[in-house]
Amino acid sequence: MSDEAAEPTVETITLKLRDQTGDEMFFKVKKTTKMSKIFEAYATRRGVASNALKFLMDGQRVNPDSTPKMEELEENDQIDVMVDAVGGF
Repeated sequence: MSDEAAEPTVETITLKLRDQTGDEMFFKVKKTTKMSKIFEAYATRRGVASNALKFLMDGQRVNPDSTPKMEELEENDQIDVMVDAVGGF
């Protein structure tokens, strides 16, 4: 008898984060990983502060406290990354 059935399978998906220049970065994550962790990893790889960026899906800002499962994200879904402009002239 196998123990595999007793262990819950952790579903992973690959997400694509794409910036305004068209550069893409891929992250393989569990569906239960907080989006903030993905955003931090992206910002670290880019060498910028995560609070200087905003992450959008279909034009809507992605909640950093949510998870891919909560956002109903699927394999190869794209999240758009933009520089969060603050202030003005």
